[in-house]
Amino acid sequence: MRVFRLLCAVLLVSTACSSPGATPSTGPCIRGFTCTTLSVPLGEDGQTLKLAVAAADNVDAPRGVLLMLTGGPGQPGVSLLPRVRTNLDPDVLREYRLVMFDQRGTGSSGINCPSLQAAVGGSDFLAAPAGTVEDCAKRIGPGLGYYGTPDTVEDIERLRQHLGVERLTLNGTSYGSFTAAQYGLKYPDRVASLVLDSVVPHKGFDPFSVELMTATGSVLRAACRQDPACTTDPVADLAWLVRQGPVDGTSLLESMSISSLNAVNPSLKGIPAMLHAARNGDDAGLKEFVQTVTSRNSAYDELSAGLHLATLCADLHVTKASVETGLTKLDPAKLYPYDLETARNQLIVDGCSRWPVARMSTYPAADKLLPRTLILHGSNDLFCPVEWARWEQAHAQSAKLVVVPGSGHSVQRDPRGRAEARAFLLG
Repeated sequence: MRVFRLLCAVLLVSTACSSPGATPSTGPCIRGFTCTTLSVPLGEDGQTLKLAVAAADNVDAPRGVLLMLTGGPGQPGVSLLPRVRTNLDPDVLREYRLVMFDQRGTGSSGINCPSLQAAVGGSDFLAAPAGTVEDCAKRIGPGLGYYGTPDTVEDIERLRQHLGVERLTLNGTSYGSFTAAQYGLKYPDRVASLVLDSVVPHKGFDPFSVELMTATGSVLRAACRQDPACTTDPVADLAWLVRQGPVDGTSLLESMSISSLNAVNPSLKGIPAMLHAARNGDDAGLKEFVQTVTSRNSAYDELSAGLHLATLCADLHVTKASVETGLTKLDPAKLYPYDLETARNQLIVDGCSRWPVARMSTYPAADKLLPRTLILHGSNDLFCPVEWARWEQAHAQSAKLVVVPGSGHSVQRDPRGRAEARAFLLG
């Protein structure tokens, strides 16, 4: 997801192995935290990665460690610590020892594929030009197949041991919710509780984004009902623009989704009017919208496009063969207001069909989350449909689901979501 970069004075002392694209960076650690590194294996040939870790100095916090997991995949952890800390209640910060780390392949010493990064930045959707995907895979080299979520789950377990604690409380947003759930499935007895914000379901994720496209209609119409100035049908306007407008469907999908971030425009105010104007020939606003509301300009240490593909292609088992088969099964009616071309040209679909087949991710046999769980979701989220959160609740033994009306993606940036997290973590 798009990163709104806040550089912080954190010691990024991690140093990758000698694979191409890894460049170390250093700086001072922020006050109140201790910075260390965690050494983890990369593959089976003895190579290692050193992951940056920042842990609060309140070692004896009464409720133990709160590990915050960022999204993407591809976002760093340590450099986002100042921003994440502002989204946590002060009582939570006193009761828990806050920890963040750079997941493998992220941060200043993470995977850097310049041509791919310049083309798609931190996007989930934008298709990559010819050659950029293939070049990135070559730059990563022999460790290509060791950046899946199960590898990160094992890194979290090593981190738990590194911190010397019996159990962790995990709080993950977007892709971070998927990582937290995977750890909870594999190591349920080592989890005190889970907070899953803007949920990606822990099984059955569809790389073609059918459910996301379908949900766009209901979210847009709900936003229109909340805006007295909205007197048109924004869904019909968006569908027309996808098929006949001046901007391609994947770019529209990208910018619409980013708008739903709680840091941007979760109410989607003004978007119906912009869509209607563009359909009627005044498309200057739409073109500016797509140009400016984009994650294309994200740097690799904000969200690594190379790590993004390396993880998603392994996790979702997406290959050229699976893409070709999947496209034949898509029902265009279920993609409305988007279309088959939009589904085909997404980064996950197009990019992973060109990514070398490497080691695919394997998951725990357990299907149900056992730890105590809070699920937070925004009703206006255009990255993750609410149906995903309901599925996650149905596949958890003890989960409370809170859907915050009018909120978007990353619910703990909304005061209402922050209050729900506080009540759960201190309850």
